[in-house]
Amino acid sequence: MTIRWTSAACLIAAGLAAGPGLAEGAQPPDPGAQEREIVSLANVVGAALRGEIVPAEEPFGWANDFLKSSEQTTFVPFTLSVDESKLTTSAVAMYLFVTPQGARVGAAAAAFEDGYHVLLGTPTDEGFHLISRGFWVPAGDYDVYVALSESEVEPGATPATMMLRRALSVPDLWTGGFATSSVILAESIESLNAPPPPDQLPANPYTLGTMRIAPKSTPEYSTSDELSMLFLVYNAGVTSAGMPDVMVEYAFNVVGESGEEFFNRTSPQAFNERTLPQGFDMNAGHQLVAGQAVPLSSFPPAEYRLEITVTDNTSGESLTHSVGFSVAEATESLSGIG
Repeated sequence: MTIRWTSAACLIAAGLAAGPGLAEGAQPPDPGAQEREIVSLANVVGAALRGEIVPAEEPFGWANDFLKSSEQTTFVPFTLSVDESKLTTSAVAMYLFVTPQGARVGAAAAAFEDGYHVLLGTPTDEGFHLISRGFWVPAGDYDVYVALSESEVEPGATPATMMLRRALSVPDLWTGGFATSSVILAESIESLNAPPPPDQLPANPYTLGTMRIAPKSTPEYSTSDELSMLFLVYNAGVTSAGMPDVMVEYAFNVVGESGEEFFNRTSPQAFNERTLPQGFDMNAGHQLVAGQAVPLSSFPPAEYRLEITVTDNTSGESLTHSVGFSVAEATESLSGIG
């Protein structure tokens, strides 16, 4: 089995790619109308905070990750999955409000607040629009409100409006000792010539230095796919040479009705003075980026659990992450068959 893996030093760049431009001949949006859309969504969230609206269900999907940010905060990139049948416009307005849990109703303070307009791209094969954004907060327990509505509807039409409330516990990746980010499953990873400018982070939050990640929306694969994952290692100790000494091990287990059974393991990754690039310096902001890309052609269709063990050899501390995923038989394309 051939395994590709990443061992890199990079800086987390506060950067996001600029959104798509206007189509040729299209009229630019009305800033006043856009502002009114955001204010309307803020009013919807305000009503929810006052208890006047109680969300009964989640109108769209939510997935998030945790990364170490600046100034003792944690960065929370997230992706919304919106059924394309719920939207009739090519753009949406979005309002994000994050408040500490337990805040008094009517006096909830924003730990983070922002509004956006998003041009929708091509939906996934499953029929969902994916919208990624992110926010920064100190570690703690929060309520996240996301209100979404159709933008630039026809005059006289009422835009479809949805709101999600999500309880979220944000970990401390700064002072809690040896730690890692969450494990990100990637649909694709693109290398950029340079980190994006800092003011572009909100629209493309899954960018690490010159590496732009498209997160996978569901952990479902076929035998023709590749399981690509990555994560960052934080707060590792250093040896007398001033370098970290971290080992990462990957073990795959088949999950069945009777429990789990070991399937296989891939080669471990070592991050130390022999494997890291010359000039690597955690004090300069360089990060340990671990991950592998594992072909699934030898994985029989089944449910699996990947167990990732990360060990800091300087202290003996270990962390374990579990990643569940499924593999189905690949289907052959019938295109071009007469």
